[in-house]
Amino acid sequence: MKESLRFTVIGLGGYGLVHIQAVQWLARLGLGRLVGVVALDVDRRARPELAHSLEAEGVRLYGSVEQFLQAGAETCDVLTVPVGIHQHVPVSIAGMEAGLHIYCEKPAAATVQEVDRLIEAQDRTGRLVAIGFQHIHSHSMRELKARICDGRLGRVNRLKLSCGWPRSVQYYSRNEWTGRLKINRNWILDSPANNAHAHYVMNALYLCSMQENGAGSPETVHAELYRGNSIEGPDTVQARVACGGGTDVQIVLTHANQSVNGPLMTLSCERGNVYWQTDEGMTVVRYTDGRSERFDNRVHDSWRYEGFRDLVQSIRNQRQPRCNPAVARAQTLTINAIHESCPVVEAVPEEFVNEVEDWEMFPPNTRGRFRRIRDLDEYMHIAIAEGAMLSELGAEWATPGRSMVFRVGEYRMFPANADIQ
Repeated sequence: MKESLRFTVIGLGGYGLVHIQAVQWLARLGLGRLVGVVALDVDRRARPELAHSLEAEGVRLYGSVEQFLQAGAETCDVLTVPVGIHQHVPVSIAGMEAGLHIYCEKPAAATVQEVDRLIEAQDRTGRLVAIGFQHIHSHSMRELKARICDGRLGRVNRLKLSCGWPRSVQYYSRNEWTGRLKINRNWILDSPANNAHAHYVMNALYLCSMQENGAGSPETVHAELYRGNSIEGPDTVQARVACGGGTDVQIVLTHANQSVNGPLMTLSCERGNVYWQTDEGMTVVRYTDGRSERFDNRVHDSWRYEGFRDLVQSIRNQRQPRCNPAVARAQTLTINAIHESCPVVEAVPEEFVNEVEDWEMFPPNTRGRFRRIRDLDEYMHIAIAEGAMLSELGAEWATPGRSMVFRVGEYRMFPANADIQ
């Protein structure tokens, strides 16, 4: 049996905990083992028992990424990078230049030019990079992708995606970058489409390509961006995306609605229709010849770690990971085009925002203060059903602002619109 790969994870808290659990899952499969964790003092103080237990297992703790790269890179094969969006590319490149393969959290970066830097560094160093859009490794996405590529469903003509996950005021204060468009000179472009719901945007683009390891690329984008919370970025995103090959994508995503709704996705394909209902739910396929089939969207409890297993197999077999930077670039390009299309986030007037206390979805089992855009749930359903923009539905708070159709072309540098500051 091949020797298991050695992993170091950045972070003892936050999403670093998920990466630690993923590597521990790999260890049970004999595919990987945790040899290091970059653990800041604040995280060690917050989780002393975890820090002590890891050290007792022989895991070395480092005080910073720089310390690890100087003192521990040679003890490791893979560095995982669950850090802020603006840190993804510089940290990943530093790891590759130290000889390491990279598992980088989603999205790949805030801007397309950063993703291109990541691709260049990957080619230059010969290291492999996987981007943590783990949902495209799920059972339902693999089954649907196979049916699209082999012709059973054929090309996707139209795809609709909606998701409403209420997030509280506290959610937007949990770190320095949540809800931000930019920190100093670093673009963040945080929004539902580029953070919590970025997985589903990636899923949609992934299914819009008939290439087995490809994703649909946007040709034109028309977007509207709104915020009911006191943040820089949008908490509500709507976009019409025309992808190459003739696929139309409609997206409505929000953190400022009343109740948990979705994610839900429908596909109209050459030879059938697909109804996909949540990560834990069911996919139903109805073919034009009258046949139908259904399958669960997950097949085991640890399905979210499959991207880690895919990276291990890619390293062993010297192939590109399924979700490499070139694939993930489609999501970043779409996000950039959304902001080019709608350069100013429209603030919803206070008279149309209800502020209430309620139970949190994230983190669970806590209460928080929520700012909810009035009647947003109903307008989302209508917008998806009719293919209409929110500003076209008569909602008093929804105005198109400076929104326009943006033609992507050979776009390679964000921002191109002078109104984006």
